[in-house]
Amino acid sequence: MNETTQRLAEMIKMYRKLQKMSQDDLSKSSGINVSTIKKYETGIRTPKHEQLCKIATALGINVNDFYDNNIHTTGELLSALISIEKQTDMKISADKDEDGNYRPETVRIEFDNKEVNKLLSQYLTYKDRNDSEDSFELERLILTDTPL
Repeated sequence: MNETTQRLAEMIKMYRKLQKMSQDDLSKSSGINVSTIKKYETGIRTPKHEQLCKIATALGINVNDFYDNNIHTTGELLSALISIEKQTDMKISADKDEDGNYRPETVRIEFDNKEVNKLLSQYLTYKDRNDSEDSFELERLILTDTPL
């Protein structure tokens, strides 16, 4: 089994369990045969994009959650932050020096949205515990669906 198939298998199973769904529940909600769901979750088969869309809809997540969204460069990070800034109330700011130039060591990212700040606070609590074994808690936070 290749790495992509393995990762998708684990993610489908994880999201299904987070939603407290059985394989049969996911089958009925997605319209995909239960034996196919089992093959996806064990990595015997790799779902095509169309099937992933059906699974994502049934799980109440975005299909992009199944894809690798890793950021590898500072440019990719900036692009992601600009996109987030345009879509939310996120503010990127920094102090200026006497010449009017922004001081990199003072850069801040802030949100006015109380729900976003509450969720970020919960994430910081999770992170402080440094409990990488409790991925369920992190995934629960990620699946929070309070509108922005």
